[in-house]
Amino acid sequence: TKNDKETFEMLKRIHIDEITSTCIKKGYNDLSDCLLITEQMSASNVTEAKEAIKAKGDVDLTKTSEQANENGMYKTEDNDGDTYFYRGDVKNNNVKFAGFYWKIVRINGDGSIRLIYNGDHANATGMEASSVTGKGEVFNEQYPDPAYFGYMYGDNFSKEPIKSKEATYTEIVQETKYYFGKGYTGDASDRTFKLTDANYVGTFTEWNASDKISEGYKYTCMQTTNDGTCQFIIEVKTLNSATSIQAYFWAYSSTSYEGIRGDTISSNAKSVLENWYSEKLAVVTEAGQTADKYINAGGTFCNDRSLAETAPNGEDNGDGFSLVPSTYTGGYERNVINMSSSLICPNTADLFSAKGSTGKGNKKLDYPIGLITADELAYAGGLSETRSDKYYLKTGVYYWTMTPYRFYSEFVVADKFTFYVSGDWRGWGVLDTTPGLRAVINLKSNVLVKNGNGTMDDPYTVKLAS
Repeated sequence: TKNDKETFEMLKRIHIDEITSTCIKKGYNDLSDCLLITEQMSASNVTEAKEAIKAKGDVDLTKTSEQANENGMYKTEDNDGDTYFYRGDVKNNNVKFAGFYWKIVRINGDGSIRLIYNGDHANATGMEASSVTGKGEVFNEQYPDPAYFGYMYGDNFSKEPIKSKEATYTEIVQETKYYFGKGYTGDASDRTFKLTDANYVGTFTEWNASDKISEGYKYTCMQTTNDGTCQFIIEVKTLNSATSIQAYFWAYSSTSYEGIRGDTISSNAKSVLENWYSEKLAVVTEAGQTADKYINAGGTFCNDRSLAETAPNGEDNGDGFSLVPSTYTGGYERNVINMSSSLICPNTADLFSAKGSTGKGNKKLDYPIGLITADELAYAGGLSETRSDKYYLKTGVYYWTMTPYRFYSEFVVADKFTFYVSGDWRGWGVLDTTPGLRAVINLKSNVLVKNGNGTMDDPYTVKLAS
């Protein structure tokens, strides 16, 4: 009837008015197509938009995006082909998905969309935007071995304590009084130690002046109480200064470089993120769907444990599993020494993906969730140890990356690249509780724009193709 037609047209106009998405109005419903066209509004199609982005050339990874005056979308390569990534002070890469806000990092080479967590409300900052738990988390609960900068690692540890080569140790506070013992006991089941005959307590200067080493007090856990256990033992050889010694380290150490990639043990970071995924993204909604139906199960996360070909300052690089000398990683060499970051993960064993998924990953994860890499921070606009205030990944607090930094013998600790409050990133020991866990997921390549223009006030929302 005439009245039915009028009602239909009125409802149709109301629906159109509710649609704010410029992409939908132009007929670009795929989220990936929408992002490309939005970047190149003058392009008449997606192919032209890609060509225009490619024509912008490579970004300058020796500078921050602010220094290089680079903002918007650019192209490089990842393990699956051409990837289109955001760089600089971008304002239109926001998505609201599964009740949370996310930043779009890039269109992956397989067409999926890479997102990084940005809080549970618009304009979240600080730890609210930088950790799914709203607080800092240790990356790993153990630290004195190169294995522990793995997102997962192998049960490749010695059954008896191994004595390291001689090394310089400098993690000493001059005025602190430490306990010294004449021996130690070890427990291989949890790779811990306890001092025995720990009857002397004093600073290293006092210990040296009293010649306690001649009395047999040559072992220490670097602890200020004699309660509990420690993860490694220091056998002191000589005092260099009030804050430096020559020593040997005793630990239940990894026995081979390939063994640390056995990947049977989860890091604390992986456990926390996967628990969050199971509770927030894998649960059935009121609509009878799970959010993870939108997520690419084959999405990959690079935990690059390759070794640097050259260590800094002419040092000999470690072998990737021993405590001495320090081991510098491929990520350190790319992002600190050479400033030549790459989104290509060098080794499939380090390219984590979910069990049962297809694609190039190692299929070791229970859920397809991980962390940003240091290389992705570089492409987004940051620079190692260089302050940068204007790029979209800065939240004002610390958060972990997926990328190993080094195993540092002078502190006997595995370090990860960590995003700093100043907008740069650098190494931080995996046992620290300050950095947050800023989750990364990958939406399927066929997700559609439901609405929105990508701004914080009007973020993209998504739906699946029917």
